[in-house]
Amino acid sequence: MKTGLFWIGGKHAVLSAIKNPKRKINKLIITQENQKDFDPKNFSKRIIIEIKDKKEIDKIFTSENIVHQGVAAEIENIPTIELKEYLKNKNNSKNTVVVLDDITDQRNIGSIIRSCSAFDIDGIILLEKNYNPKNKMMYKSASGAMEIVNIIPVSNITNALEVLKKNNYWVYGLDGHAKENIEDQKWSNQNAFVFGSEGEGLRRLVKENCDHVIKIDINKEIESLNVSNAVSVTLGIFRLLDKKN
Repeated sequence: MKTGLFWIGGKHAVLSAIKNPKRKINKLIITQENQKDFDPKNFSKRIIIEIKDKKEIDKIFTSENIVHQGVAAEIENIPTIELKEYLKNKNNSKNTVVVLDDITDQRNIGSIIRSCSAFDIDGIILLEKNYNPKNKMMYKSASGAMEIVNIIPVSNITNALEVLKKNNYWVYGLDGHAKENIEDQKWSNQNAFVFGSEGEGLRRLVKENCDHVIKIDINKEIESLNVSNAVSVTLGIFRLLDKKN
């Protein structure tokens, strides 16, 4: 895993990092207007705080179009968890994970992390080559959810699906051309939803290793949803149907 310090921006992302006992905060830079929201008396850890104007904070994010809201934190990576360790911790309890098949856009990954957190999904499996733990845009899009969701990088998605199935997970691949509808499914105690990239969709071997390939029923004139929207809709439908079962 990549190590070292890096910067994140935005109130939600920074506050969540501060609240996370596992996260080391090296430095916090805020504008004068944000002093009330970032009172060190409210922090459980000692943090170096610097007051600077917005233009100084802008310089930290010169290469990214990030609305930092006058807040930036220099933080340290948290080690990711391996898939087998994650599953061992779950100990066959009721659980659902999201699997990202070759999704590379960091803004989308951040939005997906945020959606997973919103629907109480605490595990996301993705290719390690596509995961950049220092990406500022991903942190901003996740809006604090990076501190909540377990990120599980793997070298091979197909192998990861095989591990999931050996641990009694039913694997559902999302594909707009599938014959099965998400609303017609009956869920198990352990489920995995697999999403492909917007350009290619699910790769052949990944699709072949899914127990079911399902679709979201949308307007026939619309070819597909943005992948982060598809994740949100899928998890919302799953939650509603799971409560009824």
